Amino acid sequence: MEKTAFPAQRKALGWVLRISGWILRLAGSLAVLGSVQRIKTLSATTNGPGYDGPPSYVLLLVYLGVMIAGAAAFLASLAMGRRARVHTTHIITSVSGLAPGSYVLYLRPFTEDLSSSGIAPAADNNMFNNPVRAIARSGRTYEERLSRTFRQFGPLVAVGRPGEPLPGGSGARRTYLPLDDWKDTVGNLIDGARLIILGAGPGPGTVWEYVEVLRRREPSRLVVLITDPAEYQRFKASTIAEAEGALFELKHKYGNFWQPPILPDLPSPVNPHTTRSFYFRGMIYFTDGWEPHLANFDRSAVGSNKPRKIGKYFAERMHPVMTHISQGTRSPARPPFPSLPRKTPRPPASP
Repeated sequence: MEKTAFPAQRKALGWVLRISGWILRLAGSLAVLGSVQRIKTLSATTNGPGYDGPPSYVLLLVYLGVMIAGAAAFLASLAMGRRARVHTTHIITSVSGLAPGSYVLYLRPFTEDLSSSGIAPAADNNMFNNPVRAIARSGRTYEERLSRTFRQFGPLVAVGRPGEPLPGGSGARRTYLPLDDWKDTVGNLIDGARLIILGAGPGPGTVWEYVEVLRRREPSRLVVLITDPAEYQRFKASTIAEAEGALFELKHKYGNFWQPPILPDLPSPVNPHTTRSFYFRGMIYFTDGWEPHLANFDRSAVGSNKPRKIGKYFAERMHPVMTHISQGTRSPARPPFPSLPRKTPRPPASP
């Protein structure tokens, strides 16, 4: 059997980068905010009585330079923080220590790691409107957002790309499997997961994982995540063919009249000419008999950049997904302890 190779993380370097990133983020933010404030009061300062400093255009160039340098430092701190978290993210050396029902399994094509490790823009991270919140929350990646979205069901656990020098992301805890013996371990991870998040992609491994979930788990345990509409269409076509290959076994489990689910199409955006979009384009959850239901996230339908409206739109579409999987993954109630028979009092001893 091939030996499993783990990434060569440097925890100390990760913490140095994390602390340095926060210092750089704070310095860059103060430089931007200070420069903006100086530019706003520039005219009043240079035209005030008794002013004997440089001309206003010189000060303007200086403040603009400081603002650009601060913005560059802020962006560099985000990249530094992301790199730091990759060095310090938790790696699971043995999946045997994962308790059944204690984690969320994140399955996806490895190619998706590149996009999911990108820094996710937050609608309320406007430095000028709310600088404190922007400084505190900027820099979270899409995978980290996904982990936070489903954290009530357990920590996110993913299988890392074999041979990668560092983990492909920092939102999920990662484990690594040998190339020649991964299906049995992934099958066991599917069996023990409280919830499975499957990124839709046409790769043979991802399609096999989808059908394995059909074979092994209940409908309420799966959420299909759509990030790329074209990839999703290829994934949808591939799942039909893959499920046909296991149809005999699936019919034996679900009944002779059962048919594999036909995944729904993504509707066209309300405004097809817009360039704005959510990273999560859709989520599919399943009810009894593996009937699929789509939660569609169309950024063009919001029609506003106000954080409150964007957040409300996203929350409304997430609500049925979270409600359904919360009900379907709820731990069974413990049976009440049997009542113990009361002891019959002993009659007093005869004198």
